[in-house]
Amino acid sequence: MKRRLHFFAILIAICFISSCGGGSKGVSEIKLIPVESGDYYQYIDREGKIAINPQFSRVTIFRDGLALVRSSYDEPKWGFISEDGLYAIAANYKDATVFGDGLAWVISDNAPPTAINTKGKIQFTLQNAEIVNVFKEGLAAFCIMDTNVSKWGTKLRWGFVDKTGQVKIDPQFLNTGNFSDGKCAVEFENGGWGYIDKKGKTIIDPQFIDAKEFIDGKAVVFSDGGAGVINKKGKYVIKPQFSFMVKDGDKYLIRQNRKFGWCDKKGKIIINPQFEEAFPFRGGKLAAVRLGEKWGYIDSKGKIVINPQFDKALPYVGKLALVKSDGKYGLIDADGNYEENPQFDGITEELMLYMFHGSCSDYESVQTDLFNVIPIVKRINVNTPEGLSLYSKISDITTELYLGEHNFSKYWNRHTLINDRQITYDAEFTFSVFANAYEEVDGDMIFNPNADIQGYAYRIDLSGRGNGKAKDLKDAMERSLSGYKKDNIRSTEAMSVFKNEKQTVILYVSSSSSIVIGITSNQNEAVLEDIL
Repeated sequence: MKRRLHFFAILIAICFISSCGGGSKGVSEIKLIPVESGDYYQYIDREGKIAINPQFSRVTIFRDGLALVRSSYDEPKWGFISEDGLYAIAANYKDATVFGDGLAWVISDNAPPTAINTKGKIQFTLQNAEIVNVFKEGLAAFCIMDTNVSKWGTKLRWGFVDKTGQVKIDPQFLNTGNFSDGKCAVEFENGGWGYIDKKGKTIIDPQFIDAKEFIDGKAVVFSDGGAGVINKKGKYVIKPQFSFMVKDGDKYLIRQNRKFGWCDKKGKIIINPQFEEAFPFRGGKLAAVRLGEKWGYIDSKGKIVINPQFDKALPYVGKLALVKSDGKYGLIDADGNYEENPQFDGITEELMLYMFHGSCSDYESVQTDLFNVIPIVKRINVNTPEGLSLYSKISDITTELYLGEHNFSKYWNRHTLINDRQITYDAEFTFSVFANAYEEVDGDMIFNPNADIQGYAYRIDLSGRGNGKAKDLKDAMERSLSGYKKDNIRSTEAMSVFKNEKQTVILYVSSSSSIVIGITSNQNEAVLEDIL
């Protein structure tokens, strides 16, 4: 599915994208404009002439002479082309980011994120990273799965790596933006967004609902009062009062009472909020706005220069602007006259984001394709499952897992107490306890908190990158069983039996994407039939 959204939906998303603060760049540096032609994308120049023929299933704008594109083959891959339309870096990747600071992240099949330079040469690999962001000011944000997570869930932790692959700021934040002006917005563990420097030191305390990039010493932040602007000391220069703000040169595009307008750098309204949608000026003389159902253009005083008449209108690139009419895009001049009649089928969301922010792309992060068993293995502790032992009682379970007697069956000895809890993106588990939690007294079933535990069972279901890899997880679990000896006589290809002096552990591949782990005492192995 091509990345195309209604522009207003993009605006709503933009409000919560911390990595895109609204740069001060214009869009005049765009030399080649990606447009859709039939089933493929092509590039046109500023005069509307075809510069690169339609042949790609997805495209981005050019940055530093390279554009990220996806091939249109039966098994499409990502690569980078130069402005002559030829591949500068072959389309060999399952996923990739645009370039930032001379580096891009690429993902190969079943592999972690790898950084390459503009020649396609590998610089380094982040083996344990779940997600990586593009480099900004020499640092790239990355996150790992927290392997010290509690039994109640899992969290990603964000940190930063430099261009040599060295971790400069340890993963510790719940979320993050990108560095700009030497500072970065991050979400702290105790809640709230603040700012850190390049050493990871907190320089503006967490106090915001959301926070954007610093640009020219100022940053847009969100609080209970709405959007405002702070200086580098964290002091408000524009008090929170708008529902949305983005820097636009020496002013701000704002949203107030569901309408868009502009204020100056002190927060004074200079163009009254009156437009349903709007693009920033970005250094140009005209801004695209929507009044009612149609788009037109205004000047810096808010005066309509080109009457609303288009179904969509984008900022000017040089002397021409893309507009949509009757389902097709064409190019108009500074007077609103067509230089190229509407003939192009569509544009990319990435182009709109870039024109809105002056720097942003929706190809600035990638997720690993490596199935990482480490956090799964660390999460499942067969010696103390969910903080319990084979010597625990039902009362210990109710205390440890915050449960009541209603969580236990009256007539069965298997009690499923945790359902489909996530461990990683690719794995979730179900946890069951085996015990006779009720006993019959004078014809009534009475809850028995002192009942003994007969055994425990985990079922781990894999998805995504884990599909079909239950055997790999089973092998990893086997390697983690320190102090246990494998019973080769009872073990099969699908099932492995391990024992130590006190208990027996069974690992059973129930399907290509699911394994069952049974835990019981050596004296109570009969319960394993119920577990399996």
